[in-house]
Amino acid sequence: MEAKRPEAAKPSRTFDEAYGFSFAIGLGLLLFIGGLAISLTIGQESSFGLVFGIPMLVAGLVLPLFMMRGVFARNEIAAPCPACGQEIKTTDATMQLDCPHCAKTISVRDMKLYVRDEG
Repeated sequence: MEAKRPEAAKPSRTFDEAYGFSFAIGLGLLLFIGGLAISLTIGQESSFGLVFGIPMLVAGLVLPLFMMRGVFARNEIAAPCPACGQEIKTTDATMQLDCPHCAKTISVRDMKLYVRDEG
């Protein structure tokens, strides 16, 4: 008897990404406002405030982009059309498309192509 092996985990968007997005934006905003406050208050009296304030400003702008780099990634999909078998190339960002060969509406879910149910 042949044992069934579980399929490998598929990359997909999860609800946790919303928390990661919010955390990245919140942290960036906190760093930016903190750096601005330090630069404008302590930075006017000495260079000590500018040494810490300006890097915090830059970190507040760059850190959210760095933390969310996975959200901006797109995975390429090259698979046969489930209706006619001709190869279709698209990305995982596509929700649905029309097959250029048979004109059927194709849905994209979990890195796979499905014929859309008309109903």
